[in-house]
Amino acid sequence: MRSLPAWASACTRAGQYRGPARAYSSQPRHDFSAKKDPGDPLRILFCGSDAFSTASLRALHAYSQSSESNILSIDVVTKTDKRTGRGLKIVKPPAIKPVALDLALPLHQIDTFTGWNPPKYLTGGVPSINLVIAVSFGLLIPPRILNNAKYSGLNVHPSMLPDLRGAAPIQWTIVHGRRTTGVSLQTLHPRKFDEGVVLDQTPSPGLSIPNPDTINVTELTHLLAPVGAKMLVEALRNRLYIPPYTSVQAHSEPPMHVSYAPKITPHMCAIDFNALTATEILRRGRAFKPLYALAKRPSEPGRLSRIKFGPDMRASRVEDIPEVMKAEIESIPNGLPYAIIDIHETVDQSSRPLVVNALSTEKKLDRRVVLPTITVSSMKTGYGAAAAARAGFFTEPVTVERYKLYRFSEPLSIPTVSGDHKA
Repeated sequence: MRSLPAWASACTRAGQYRGPARAYSSQPRHDFSAKKDPGDPLRILFCGSDAFSTASLRALHAYSQSSESNILSIDVVTKTDKRTGRGLKIVKPPAIKPVALDLALPLHQIDTFTGWNPPKYLTGGVPSINLVIAVSFGLLIPPRILNNAKYSGLNVHPSMLPDLRGAAPIQWTIVHGRRTTGVSLQTLHPRKFDEGVVLDQTPSPGLSIPNPDTINVTELTHLLAPVGAKMLVEALRNRLYIPPYTSVQAHSEPPMHVSYAPKITPHMCAIDFNALTATEILRRGRAFKPLYALAKRPSEPGRLSRIKFGPDMRASRVEDIPEVMKAEIESIPNGLPYAIIDIHETVDQSSRPLVVNALSTEKKLDRRVVLPTITVSSMKTGYGAAAAARAGFFTEPVTVERYKLYRFSEPLSIPTVSGDHKA
């Protein structure tokens, strides 16, 4: 078997590379014969943050160590460490920070470019940064930095642009139920996100997504990160960053489906069971975390408590709904959680899940969403039925043969804010 190139070996050692090189097209996307100008040696400002960007940084560094490379230096820019968790006691660095430190690359942590300038160099014949590379960074690179870089900038974007243009393409790939996906390499626009010239792209129709009905963000990132890393290195090797630029989309057909991939906001994680089907909710569960809704206690009708749905939320199974209970639960309104337990069980000690009916579809697909675990505000995570009982959400149960059916007093709701939470 043909050995992997240096960039792939580096990604494999880092736990980033997933899958063989067959994921990439072996056919060139450009005619490089006319590209005569070798350009200046590169001083690169690499801007990144998450796991997707780490694969590109490792591949770029591996390429910089090769005999064919013309890279003089790589400076890494990322965001500052953030405090998280209960009481904000945990300091969490961006995923790319330990990678940059491991590679012994200069690291700059900022939350704004205001007042910050790229480093200057006294040796090597190239005093300034002359190429900016942004991979899953989240901040717009200002014109003053792009304009001062001789070769401006490149961006690796995990979608088939113009489809899923925006800050969260991997998440929205899952939300929209895409069966194929890909990576695009574009120039950086000085004033807008994802409006550059697309210099390279996964050939249409894209890569097939394995297990598209169950894949999550981490798995899809592992699929696409090495694809983007490969594309970036090939772009540098073939000097695609040197004008004039040639778009790979100049004569291609526009995509049939074009959606946007906006930044994930807390309100997008609020679930309206009257507006979303079970399939749509479960997609969001794999793409956005954590999902939640608001519930009322019968004893405190004016108080709303947030319920976070556990990462184990899933579709309904045969064993979740006994045959004798099916007629009873069909009449339960959308968004009203319920639990079915054995008549001899104590509900606040039960390991049974909560179940919620969602919007039905014309195809008559199962509209039940199962919540094996939940976390109620100010309480510990617990099994769905038991946690709901301890929080006081249930009314008196209904007994049907050997089962008890517990229900909330009112359907779950979402916070009222401006904008469409369905995005």
